[in-house]
This record gives sequence, structure tokens and C-alpha cells, in this order.
Amino acid sequence: MSKSRQFGLSLDPVEGTNTLHATTYVTVGDSLTIVLVHVQHSSPVFSSRFHNSPVSNDNMSSLASLPPELIREVVSYLPIASLLAFGLTSKEYYAIQCCSISTLRLGVFPSRLAGMISLMEAAADISYIHSVQTVLPKSQTRSKDVVIRSQNVVIQNVVDRHRQTLRDLEIALWDLKKPSAYSVSRLVNLRRLSIRLDHPHTRHAKVDQKFWEISPVSTVWNSFFAKPDGKKVFGRLQSLNLERAGITDFQLQQVLKNNPMISDLRLRKCLALTHETFEHLARDEINKRLETLHFTWHGGDEIDDAILDYIEKLPNLKSLSLHGCRNINGNLVKKFNNERWHIPDIGLPQDVENTEKVLEIDPQYK
Repeated sequence: MSKSRQFGLSLDPVEGTNTLHATTYVTVGDSLTIVLVHVQHSSPVFSSRFHNSPVSNDNMSSLASLPPELIREVVSYLPIASLLAFGLTSKEYYAIQCCSISTLRLGVFPSRLAGMISLMEAAADISYIHSVQTVLPKSQTRSKDVVIRSQNVVIQNVVDRHRQTLRDLEIALWDLKKPSAYSVSRLVNLRRLSIRLDHPHTRHAKVDQKFWEISPVSTVWNSFFAKPDGKKVFGRLQSLNLERAGITDFQLQQVLKNNPMISDLRLRKCLALTHETFEHLARDEINKRLETLHFTWHGGDEIDDAILDYIEKLPNLKSLSLHGCRNINGNLVKKFNNERWHIPDIGLPQDVENTEKVLEIDPQYK
């Protein structure tokens, strides 16, 4: 029987000095507890105390004496600010810090308010240990194109730095460009991917609100299924969330083909998609694995009641949302679910309860 392990670590910089107050607790079963304090930025110096431990002080005199795998496991539970501070203490710990981030929610915005709103709109059912909202300097927010270019530079640099360890990634920006898309496509261990390009509550003097109402077709999405060497992209994805993405039916089908383990698919305001996507989901092997399908805020004429027949061929759906698809009859969706689908969690295209209510006006009111 394997022994239980508990980890805890806090790092607090001392203002005006190059010292971090670090406290680390490592408990393996009942045999070992280590407390390490005082970390110097220039050269790590540690004071160690051992309680109930058969290990000698000579063998465990510093954090450096712990196996790198154990240190990485410990610091991976740190808040992002403390984890980055830990990486500043030495080159060795910087390398460990880069390998310790496996879940990341990264948003890059021209203002703090825009970042806060985006975070509130993020998927509530997905939790990320490390969540970062980056605010661009004023010089990089003068125009829409400058903002988008700056956002992609930040995304590319961060993703490249943690390429080997990222498993869950959510990025929020205004538009995705090829260099950053290529960086994301190189995440070989990725399990969950969320790309959020829909931020209609953002206010910027150089951005028309109509910008958020379109999702132009783009070859950027080819990066997610085709590599120059012909190898598959990703391959281990289990969850995919795209917002205001100009991905086409063919591009999405190729992504799904390369990632047969996807069971959670969320597509919000992906306006280039048509009924062909539902037809593919119904006939492809994914129909046996798909448990969550959210296809929302699509007002295209091709997304109508005809897609409901394809949904019936997804037998393992536990959650379905068609919210905001204005050409689908909500009453018909409700009827199909009650009589045929029996999906436990369903989001209707509109407020069905109020569709047949009559508005009464008092003729005496002036």
C-alpha cells in the first residue's frame, strides 16, 4: 500500500531585500515532515528543521537535497505569483517552475476591467490552478491591430515556455494569429483546450462593436490538424471549447478525427459552421463518446430544426445547449427531449415558457 503524501508551500518576498520567506511542508505517511525557511534570490540558503524523521540532518540540509520530482510536485500547488517568485531564486528552480505549470488560464487584455469581465465569463465548470490576467501597457493598446499583435506575442511566449507540461489550457484574446496558433498546436500533452475570442463587453475607442458579431473564416485553424511533417496535431484532446472562432466544418472535422477521445465539445458563436458539423457528429465514431455538446449563439439559416434528427444519434449526451440559436424551435427541442432524447441537462434555444404568453394592455392607461 502506497503512503499518502501531503504538500504545502508558501513564498513571501521581503520588501526591500532579495529574500523570500519560504515555508514548505512535506509529509510522507507519518514518517517525515520538513520545514524549510529563508530563501535568498542570489544564492539559496535554507534553514531546515525535522520532526519525527528517521532521515539525518546531513542528508536533508536544504531544499536542493530533495528529488526534483518531489520539488516539482510541491510547487505545482502554489498560486501563480508564488510559483513565479520561486523560479526567480535560481536557474535550477526556474527550470522546475517552468515544468510545474500543467493547467493555465491566460488572458491578455488592454485594460484590467476587460480582464475581470472575461474571467467572470469564463467556463464556470473548468477550474485552473494557475490563472493569469495580463494587462498590456498603454503603448500596445492604441489600435485594434496593435492589441491583437501584442496579445499573440504574449500567448506565444508563455505557451512555448511550458510546451512540454501543459495539459489544460485556456487562452482569452481578441483574435488568434498563425504564430501563436502554431505554438498551441505543439502542446503534445494537451487534454483540454479553450480558445476564447468573444468579448462583446469590451469597450475600446478603436473597436466597433460589430467586430464581436462576426467570426471570419481563417486558415489559422489549419494549424490544429495539419503539421508540415504530416504528423497529427494534439491527439489526446478530451475537451475542446471555441468561442467566435472562424473554423469551418472541414477544419473542425479534421480536429475531431485526430482527437478521437473528445467527449466535451463547446462551440460558441462559430458562425462558419453549418449542419454538416452535426451530420459528422452523428455518423462519426465520436457519437459514442460525446457527453457534452454546447452549440450556442449561432443565428445562421442552416442551423435550424433539421439538426435535431442528428442529435438523436448521439446516445450518450448528458449535456446539450442550443442557447442563442434563433432558428431552432425551442418548443420542439423540449418535446424531443421529453419523448426521445432524455438528456439530463439541456439548454433551450429560447425561453420556451414565455413564447405563448399574451401581453395584456389596460385600455384605460394613459
